[in-house]
Amino acid sequence: MGNLRSTFRILTNSVRLQLKITLAASEFGFMLLQPVVFTIISVGTYLYGKKPDFGLFAIIGTGLISIWNGNLFTSGEIISNERRTGTLSLVMATPTSLFTILLGKSFANAIVSVLAMGTTFLTGMLAFHLPLGIHDPLQFLAGLLLIIFSITSLGLIFGSLFIITRNAGEFVSVANFPVYILSGLSVPLTLLPLWTRPLSDLLTPTWGNTLLNHAATGMGGGMLPNYLWIVSLSIFYLIIARLLYRRIEYLALQAGTLEQW
Repeated sequence: MGNLRSTFRILTNSVRLQLKITLAASEFGFMLLQPVVFTIISVGTYLYGKKPDFGLFAIIGTGLISIWNGNLFTSGEIISNERRTGTLSLVMATPTSLFTILLGKSFANAIVSVLAMGTTFLTGMLAFHLPLGIHDPLQFLAGLLLIIFSITSLGLIFGSLFIITRNAGEFVSVANFPVYILSGLSVPLTLLPLWTRPLSDLLTPTWGNTLLNHAATGMGGGMLPNYLWIVSLSIFYLIIARLLYRRIEYLALQAGTLEQW
């Protein structure tokens, strides 16, 4: 019970600290501006392509793009800032695992990323005067929170890789676009080759996009399989991330330094 209480305290302190860092960072304004630009481009493409019915699809997809991009970008920034300030080695040397500390920091970014979805809807209403009523607000909110948790879990896998590279920014730029495309966030999955479908199924934004669109429009079948897929993928991501962090911690302890990476 004591260990559980201690872990919870570490998580909450990590969330609180990262929220202060994020809100004070100069990149925070960019995180709010990016969804606006993405929404204008994405929705405008469908509207001027004579497909107005895809406006809501474009907005939800853009919101998930912003959430994923913000999560991946800030995951890289967390590691880069810790390395730049010389605290990464100190964090790894503490009794608390690096995975627990970064999990708390990632949850802080997840909280901020909720603003991205709200920004996309607001941009759609103001810039394009789209009717953006949500058919099932409760299901939409529950699905959104679950998806953010799952995307955060996926971001932890990439975060572990940032520890052993000094080029996190370049890695983020490369990793973003395959997820956009394979998840059907930028273009419908029906336009992609069939051999890409197994890759799409392994990405939680794929299922989240379908879930949120169903909750928003009320169209489609039962969403229980989507919920089960998102929960299962979240557990899978966390297991993989935990194993990667333990391996990296072992390599760092074996080498006695992080400077070789």
